[in-house]
Amino acid sequence: MKLNLSFYYFFYFATIGIYVIFFPNYLKNLGYPPEEIGILFSALPISRFITPFFFQKKAITTTIFKISIVISALIPIIFFINNFFIYLIGFTILGVVWSINFPYIESLAINKLGAHYGKTRLWGSVGFVAVALGLSYFNVNFIWLFLILNLITSYFAFYFINPNFSISKYYEKIDFLKEWQFWIALILLQISFGGFYNFFTIYNLSNGIPKEINGWLWTIGVVAEIVIFIYQYKFLNKNNSLFYIKISLFMTSIRWFILYLFAGNILLIAFSQTLHLFSFAIFHTAALMYISSKYKNQTLAQQFYAGIGYGLAAFLGSFISGYLYGKNLFLYEAIIVFIAFLVIWSKK
Repeated sequence: MKLNLSFYYFFYFATIGIYVIFFPNYLKNLGYPPEEIGILFSALPISRFITPFFFQKKAITTTIFKISIVISALIPIIFFINNFFIYLIGFTILGVVWSINFPYIESLAINKLGAHYGKTRLWGSVGFVAVALGLSYFNVNFIWLFLILNLITSYFAFYFINPNFSISKYYEKIDFLKEWQFWIALILLQISFGGFYNFFTIYNLSNGIPKEINGWLWTIGVVAEIVIFIYQYKFLNKNNSLFYIKISLFMTSIRWFILYLFAGNILLIAFSQTLHLFSFAIFHTAALMYISSKYKNQTLAQQFYAGIGYGLAAFLGSFISGYLYGKNLFLYEAIIVFIAFLVIWSKK
């Protein structure tokens, strides 16, 4: 099971790497204006946010899981057609099926592996880095590679249709008020990431950091998350998951504040990138463990975690960061995530 999960994470996040890093520039080279690219890349996170609401009264069945895997494997074919509305439909459908497939497997992984989840999940980070660095040196047809990676990812996803790997299913709705502090903190954290994902490179370039150095600064963050994924099982069970959520929020606030105070300082910005181990790796694993312990309908809880955090909040963060961009961008982002820390601090 661990081996198949590792392969799944590797190829899934390699696919995400193409979508995040290279697809926008690919569309730009096809002649799409920025506003149309913005619309296209808002379709997937919004559909990821909306999809879980359709499963409030119905669990993901084996049939639904199979259908979504097949669609996920084949939908990239339509991207060979250069048409704005075709791309919009494609990204929307991908958002729906990814909102079904990935949370199902995530809930299975955290349920079976617990604190050891990170040692398997790290292969997703490896896949992302492999694409980010590898495709920087090779010219390939991104649509063909996107299709092939989706096919391989779907192949490994089919392995988890086996009933031996199913988790218990409950048809309960997700009560957001029950854990409102967590959901608000998640939203604010991911909103704060909007400035980082959209403007980190631009911010560094404008402060005199060369393009080549920026690539390594991004890599430092991913390497930090890989390292902590390997070793987090040693300490995650020593305190409850809420403790690690709190400290991750606080350290993320420190991370953004360093970017604000020391713009252009390569060494300190490199140090701030190591804090990605809190911002993503520790927070992510602790959050999955937390919601799995609070909600019986674990798959649906994972769907909402992905849909709200990486769908709605990511969309809002991207939108808001455009208005906040300037020399104070990361000061604002630090304040946003510190508010998240204050929101959840008093929760026991």
